[in-house]
Amino acid sequence: MSTHDVDPRLASGRRPYGNLKDEAASFLRDAIVSGALPPHSKIDQDQVADTLGISRAPVREALIELAQKGFVDAIPRRGAFVAAVTVEDIEDHYEVVALVSAMTAKRAVKRLTPAQIDELRRLDQEIAATTDVVRVRDLDRRFFHLIANAGRSPRLDTILRFLGGALQGSFYFDAPGWAPHEATYRQQMLGAIDAGDVLAAARISEEHVRRCATLSVDHLRSRGYWPDAA
Repeated sequence: MSTHDVDPRLASGRRPYGNLKDEAASFLRDAIVSGALPPHSKIDQDQVADTLGISRAPVREALIELAQKGFVDAIPRRGAFVAAVTVEDIEDHYEVVALVSAMTAKRAVKRLTPAQIDELRRLDQEIAATTDVVRVRDLDRRFFHLIANAGRSPRLDTILRFLGGALQGSFYFDAPGWAPHEATYRQQMLGAIDAGDVLAAARISEEHVRRCATLSVDHLRSRGYWPDAA
């Protein structure tokens, strides 16, 4: 598939960004994970710039960033190509996230204030009463981030910022079954927090994130993301 196919598929979904490099990076990342730009395809910088109505400079900066995060392979004198994300890549990513999440969950159980715990319950109740999928996803992320923020440290902040941009969330949030999986996680975490059980909180967090990896891989397989896979 030519990168010229990006325009009709994705231009209508463009979102406003203050930073042109970030806009280009988000646009390309979405194109890659949606399959509009399949693995090994060459990225046409002029086409991307024309589609977004920007110059090539922020597109080049975006490609450098995406190459650092593993989305793009930059080959001297040939250009930038979409990197192939393997099953192992996804599993490795989520395994690291699982370990970090377990650390933050253990700390959060000890640090969460009564007001923050009430907010977690409120978010869970609001999610249960909401049918808007986008709203559910937003509230669910707020639930997860509230726990993560309570248990983080400056060093973990650095790790979490990198991990947050290293793999597109739509791998998981487009997968069937993510919503009930998240509901189970929230209920289990609230139980562990109420009991003050740091070991249970760590185990629940690890199992939750590893299940995210399984759902993501299964979903991508069902979409034919790895057409040569058995």
